[in-house]
Amino acid sequence: MRTVNVGTVSSPAANTLLYNFQHAIGVDSLTTDEGAAALRSFNKYARNARQQFGWPEATIAKQIIPDVRVRAVNVTNGGSGYTSAPTVGFTGGGGSGAAGTATLNADGEVNGVAITNEGTGYTEAPTVTFTGGAGSGAAASATVVAYIDYGSTVGDTATVSELLRVTENDPLTSNTFITDIPFQEVHEAGSDYGLALLINRSATSPVWATYRYAEDIYVETGSESGNQKGALPYVWSEYVVTGAHVDWLRALKQYDKARTLLREANDQLQLEIYEQERQGNKFNQTQIRTHHSEVNIR
Repeated sequence: MRTVNVGTVSSPAANTLLYNFQHAIGVDSLTTDEGAAALRSFNKYARNARQQFGWPEATIAKQIIPDVRVRAVNVTNGGSGYTSAPTVGFTGGGGSGAAGTATLNADGEVNGVAITNEGTGYTEAPTVTFTGGAGSGAAASATVVAYIDYGSTVGDTATVSELLRVTENDPLTSNTFITDIPFQEVHEAGSDYGLALLINRSATSPVWATYRYAEDIYVETGSESGNQKGALPYVWSEYVVTGAHVDWLRALKQYDKARTLLREANDQLQLEIYEQERQGNKFNQTQIRTHHSEVNIR
């Protein structure tokens, strides 16, 4: 795929986006602040282009082994005689790290367990134990559930941006009916992209996840680190430069010119999208499923 270099703010080289932007607005040079503002505009319009294109390199279907964790604890016997909350333990199940805190009712019975750490790596539900608290007889069972961890799907520096679909089999090569797995995206503190909980699924068997990569961030240095890139697809270059020019005009309060130029920018992008669809013979299909058949409609 052809790309164009973003360039540098201090000395934009020929044929870079910043060089083209500099001449679009008719100035001899860019200050650091002006170049940084242009880069922010490049990133904004590149994200829009990525979404509208359905860019092939932005979406992937990959087989992933879910991580099974302890989601909840169901108290089956509250026991009796507890004067303080007993310590909750989790043993077995093939994993580690699960932790919880027990609560008591006014009768000295355990009436619940709040999960404080779901742990990781379980292959089955661990055994729940209660110790201390001066009582006895409390019993409970753990419920485990499978997750797709956004932080470990595609490596240390590239993460999932948007999970689109989870299936039992490969949606790109399977010649049988594709079984979808329901999921719920959930937020995890300390993670930019969080997790996806596979609803009512506790198996560690692999699943197929279709997802978008995290957005590339285009930087002025031309160096690449993680998802920070120094170049972007060639077919976006005119669109993002024109979009940055639109933002420049808005900053100068030249709103009429900005609106006219934005229409031109969108026309440019639509022409590129049409060209991609024509060359690749790509069509958006509506998939309809019934209990009798599966059909696709263009």
